[in-house]
Amino acid sequence: MEMKRCCLRYPYLTVKTQNGPSFGGSQTWCSSRIMRRSGCGVVGMGDILLYMGLHRPSCSTDLQYGIQREDGDLSYPRYERYLRRIRRKYLGIIPGLGVPGFLIPHAMNRYFRHYKMEFRAKWCISQGKLYERVENSLAHDLPVLLAIGQNIPFWSRHKLVLYRQENGEYLPATEVKAHFVVVTGLENGYFQVSSWGKEYYISWQEYQKYAKKYSSFLVSNICLISAKEASGSKKRKKKGSGAGTDDVFS
Repeated sequence: MEMKRCCLRYPYLTVKTQNGPSFGGSQTWCSSRIMRRSGCGVVGMGDILLYMGLHRPSCSTDLQYGIQREDGDLSYPRYERYLRRIRRKYLGIIPGLGVPGFLIPHAMNRYFRHYKMEFRAKWCISQGKLYERVENSLAHDLPVLLAIGQNIPFWSRHKLVLYRQENGEYLPATEVKAHFVVVTGLENGYFQVSSWGKEYYISWQEYQKYAKKYSSFLVSNICLISAKEASGSKKRKKKGSGAGTDDVFS
């Protein structure tokens, strides 16, 4: 497989914190204990919807009102309040379990329906097309929620390495399992991801090995967002005019 470089059209979310600007959000900032411990799924979903709202006028909602500061960074207090609303209205956390992956597309689709957005989310279980679908999503300016599933059997202690990039080299930074991250780019066979408000990289080959050997593609996979295809005469009209087709893909 040819490894191409691909990234989002706009810079990823930056939250202004006491430690400086972040790369995406982090559950560690939240006042709620259960969010700090098991809130990575809420943060991942919230960040993706927020990125869409900031850069697509049709995806901006009342939950995101006033969250962006004049300098382009996100307001820290309003960001945390936004996550609380996402959790309360759409994606609750199960104590001791966190957020099962299959609940996230269900929660996103409730959000899309509520705000009448022409998008749909689904849990992808096809390992053969995973890399290609991440690439397609990024090309359409849609971040991707990537699940690093739990070990199977669950009592095992194998983890996946997250790397930091320094002078063109990928250096081990930390290890994770049973965790959600947001993919914001890919290059040299690595996913660029946001986790805990920081930029990391995941080796595609190592991710495949982890999912096959220590986890399962049923739980180590992606939540895929795509634009709904128009139907009937509306679809024929768009096809004829050439308008609105950039965001439709399979």
